[in-house]
Amino acid sequence: MLFFYFEGRLLLSLVGLLALVCGVQSQADGNPHGWDRTRRCDQQDYDPPCGPCEGVGGIPTGSNNEEITLTSCEIVGSAEEMPEPMPVVWGTQWTLPIAYEVLIGKKNDPFCFQTFPGNDSVGDLCYRRQTGAKYYDMLGSLALREDLELETPVGNMTSIILHQGKNFWIVNHLPWYAGGVHQCICTDIKEGGAGSQVYYPVQYNWVEKMVYIGREIIGVEYLDTIEEMDHWAFGPHHLWTMPDTGDIIRMWQPFNGLQIYPGGVGQGTVDSSLFEEIPPDFCKAGGALIRIGCDDEGYPIPDKVRKEKAAARAKDVMEGNDAARAYEKVPRGHYKGMDFGEMSSVLNSWMNASMPSSPCSFWKVEEIQQLQALLYLARESEFDGIYQTTTDNRRLRHDTLKDLQTNWANLNEIANSHEDSRFKHVRRDGHCHEAVMWFVHHISQDMKELLRSASIPIPLLSPARHGVCDLNVDDARGQQICDKYKEQVTCASCHSNELPPTV
Repeated sequence: MLFFYFEGRLLLSLVGLLALVCGVQSQADGNPHGWDRTRRCDQQDYDPPCGPCEGVGGIPTGSNNEEITLTSCEIVGSAEEMPEPMPVVWGTQWTLPIAYEVLIGKKNDPFCFQTFPGNDSVGDLCYRRQTGAKYYDMLGSLALREDLELETPVGNMTSIILHQGKNFWIVNHLPWYAGGVHQCICTDIKEGGAGSQVYYPVQYNWVEKMVYIGREIIGVEYLDTIEEMDHWAFGPHHLWTMPDTGDIIRMWQPFNGLQIYPGGVGQGTVDSSLFEEIPPDFCKAGGALIRIGCDDEGYPIPDKVRKEKAAARAKDVMEGNDAARAYEKVPRGHYKGMDFGEMSSVLNSWMNASMPSSPCSFWKVEEIQQLQALLYLARESEFDGIYQTTTDNRRLRHDTLKDLQTNWANLNEIANSHEDSRFKHVRRDGHCHEAVMWFVHHISQDMKELLRSASIPIPLLSPARHGVCDLNVDDARGQQICDKYKEQVTCASCHSNELPPTV
């Protein structure tokens, strides 16, 4: 499981791109999560050295040592006890129709959208499942491609990844909208996301760096088989091959992920037409709704130019009407109501006039959360900087955002299983208020125009003031929902003459 790492704003879903890490310094990160030698045992800097049935990993769900379903493993023999193994095989051209993966990477956003493998295991990590096809061509196109479906906390999405020369493209089809919302990221790959050294697609001979560990009888996840295979390692990266062919079937890296390659990636063929659209049309001017780091021809904008454009963009935003509203603590009179219901009615009239919208009761809470995920990605970070400085109620609660996906899932489950059905409505209505607040106060005007042009719907505010949360809720589960609801409807503190009820 070998990756490069790169930087970039709003990068969605960098998936299991196979590339060889240049410089194996990552095993010296101190193992901050305290993983045992079955989950992590590096080929270098471990004492005693990593041996058979160590560092084998499994299907991980979290960073705690026990948050993993370890694969089975039985030692057949060490490197010294086994005959000369068949070399690891990686073809110069091949097609892999299906691969099964769990991507592990740094947690950069609450939805684990912007997840890329890191060169150490420090900090919060994401664990995301993905499946799809991979295509590799170092004879003709000199490129690789992946067509993947990614599981996210707010729905599945598809992604096409292309890497040719120093250029790297990610085209994402974001979750759940029937018409589809596409995003293209144009970038290059640098180790650690910084520096001047740009890397090219992994070369066919990278496997020559692997060190033979021994032979094992090991369980292969997703294929539900147990195979006798040769175990190889380089730094924290481990792979298993079929003894008679050298085909790679399984790979594991404790802070990059798990990969299962049925049939391996030996010498084969590839459909060259898969590489004809480079750069992808979605990355060119007039293509995807959201284009990040792309020039009009669809190529990555050089770092210096990109930073200059970002600075100019921030300046434009901060000097525009949006920033003036962000600094404005008290809304003008035509955005206020005498009470909660009138406030909702007034603000809904403005929403109806500006965006496709529908009553809150028409939405499922999961759909609103999916919309909020899109709004989070499209937000203008300069606005939140203003709100954070003044502890404005419009600020994004970063302590909550850190574990947002977990909190949402837990509260959804509480509401769905609670004997009092009113909590389902509380849950949904709170998200309607929060989604509208994010849209109004965290999205720039030009992005609102883009969302409008794509017919992205926005829920209206629910006028209901839920009395069940005005009372002392007598069960802890219901209280969790009410506490979150009160946080979500804080817009009432400025847009009406009443404050959210307190307990």
